[in-house]
Amino acid sequence: MVDYDKLKAENEAYKALANIQEQHPEMSYTSSFVIGRDPLDSFWGFTLDRGTLDGVAVNDAVISDEGYLLGVVREADLTSCKVMTVLHPSFNAAGVVSRTRDNGIITGSADYAADGQCVLTNLDRATEARKGDQVITTGLGGVFPENLLVGTVQEVVPEQSGKSSSAVILPGADPRTVKHVFIVTEY
Repeated sequence: MVDYDKLKAENEAYKALANIQEQHPEMSYTSSFVIGRDPLDSFWGFTLDRGTLDGVAVNDAVISDEGYLLGVVREADLTSCKVMTVLHPSFNAAGVVSRTRDNGIITGSADYAADGQCVLTNLDRATEARKGDQVITTGLGGVFPENLLVGTVQEVVPEQSGKSSSAVILPGADPRTVKHVFIVTEY
């Protein structure tokens, strides 16, 4: 019965994958389930049931069933891997506000992680980004594919330095509660 439930969940996930593959046919994916969470990790990292035997490598992007960026593989052994989420302050990805084309760095923040939010830093002080704008990856740096959905802008706040602004982002998929993901193994 346990195998049936797992196969049923995986079947539903593959239906969602068909949608993602239409948008990004150049990518290869590995389906994976969350098998562990560290209760002391305040940035909601998790462990997946796929590892190097399945083609998973450090720095592979991890996305939700809907195609939203959740994080990156930080450690990989033979049969499992650990993921650092977009909520972690050490997470970095080049991002852009799709409507205004304002570039910045997607990263986590201790100030917003408890609410399940991350930030897009280093925006121009006079950015025209506003609530509801979509944030996507740019592909710069070679770790993340371009045009991966991240989430929507909730607010734009000036940084303390006075030279730039940050956009608070609500990720499209909540890394705190996700149960099934896809690991992008090639793009």
